[in-house]
Amino acid sequence: MRRLLSYAALLPFLLSAPRAQGSTPPAQYDRLANGATLIVSEQTNLPIVIVQVTLDAGARLDPPEKAGLASLTADLLTEGTSKRSASKISDAVDFLGASLAAGADTDYASVSLGVLKKDLPAGLDLLTDILLHPQFADAEIARRREAVLAGIRAAEDNPGKVAQKAFQRALFGSGPYGHPVEGTVESVPRITRSDIQAFYSRYYRPGRAIITVVGDVAAAEIRAQLESALGGWNGGTGETFEYPAFTTPAKHLVTIDKPITQANIILGERGVARDNPDYYAITVMNYILGGGGFSSRLLDNIRTQGGLAYSVASFFTVNKAPGSFQVVMQTKSASADEAVKRARAEIDRIRREPVKDEELSEAKRYLTGSFPLRLDSDRKIAGFLSQVELYGLGRDYADTYAQRINAVTKDDVLRVAEKYVDPAQLILVVVGDLAKTPLSGMTAEGGAPVTTMQPQAEK
Repeated sequence: MRRLLSYAALLPFLLSAPRAQGSTPPAQYDRLANGATLIVSEQTNLPIVIVQVTLDAGARLDPPEKAGLASLTADLLTEGTSKRSASKISDAVDFLGASLAAGADTDYASVSLGVLKKDLPAGLDLLTDILLHPQFADAEIARRREAVLAGIRAAEDNPGKVAQKAFQRALFGSGPYGHPVEGTVESVPRITRSDIQAFYSRYYRPGRAIITVVGDVAAAEIRAQLESALGGWNGGTGETFEYPAFTTPAKHLVTIDKPITQANIILGERGVARDNPDYYAITVMNYILGGGGFSSRLLDNIRTQGGLAYSVASFFTVNKAPGSFQVVMQTKSASADEAVKRARAEIDRIRREPVKDEELSEAKRYLTGSFPLRLDSDRKIAGFLSQVELYGLGRDYADTYAQRINAVTKDDVLRVAEKYVDPAQLILVVVGDLAKTPLSGMTAEGGAPVTTMQPQAEK
């Protein structure tokens, strides 16, 4: 994400007051004349306003051969418009003591502004300028493209990132979630100005936008300002994205040889979508398995009892369509086989045996007790309200979260573990010194096809 930030703006953001536990931020919902959804949460504790525009224009929309298109398009929004150069945009942000950012994630792109209440009109002029009038100048495209490629190449020295990219490819192939948001060294050079302009025209439409405003401003006031500022933004919703059918991975073991002392390991499979009704039970189950830090089973087995890894964790990536379930760890090359066996054993155990009462209680206490941290600043509230709307989680989500977590039973945990974690489908990715990393026993019973790969930077 490209972020322009005046450090004078940091203090008020850091001083945003916490909200009451479990309470939905007060918000009014509306729709602008051009079709954009408008959410306004008036927060008068500080004289600041956060405006976040969330667009259905994420990396899942990238053509397979041009991965990174959504990310590059979003990054370039702050790199010049028809009336402001990149340097003038930066100067304007500094002058206002504001923050301005644009970027893309897997499911969405976003443009956000943080500004003092007194400077809101000038801030909105800046925000709408980069949103509605990006120039996509050839020189800026070339510069950003090289910066992206430099970042991709640098990431090849990070074995954890190498493993993550290999896991994505193995699980999702050429599907919408099969490539990194930033693209690859092969795909980014293929992206042209015409591609960027076409992507922008196709997906940066008001009917695909959620505009969330949080701060010291009334709903009627900001609506009038936005109707005026965005009056020329038209185009409806554009085309509907259809997810391709999921293809079961052909390869269950991927090894990547790198001369490093520790093996970086990912063990995982397809997960669930964010709107899955079992999400709450899955969250509790995963906390007990590997999401709960020092209280998790994986860390206790592999680190505390086995002394095999400094860190080990499990998590679900949740998207508009099913994401992934992953167990991620690093261990000495010689102990990789044993660490994987222990991880498999814990996955198998949580599918066969009910969890203990104290495990269930600890998971619920943490998950409900930490929830208010998602709402402890105006910026977090803006992001929270935007994503609740984007993923269709229900506008009472914050009010009902604790209730739904507390309603999860031991039978629920066992049920979702059996349903959503399948040892036979687990993909194993190992990045390490393969000559020193034993692989026996790493595949599921009966064996599985093996792919040996080299990191892109070493090709």
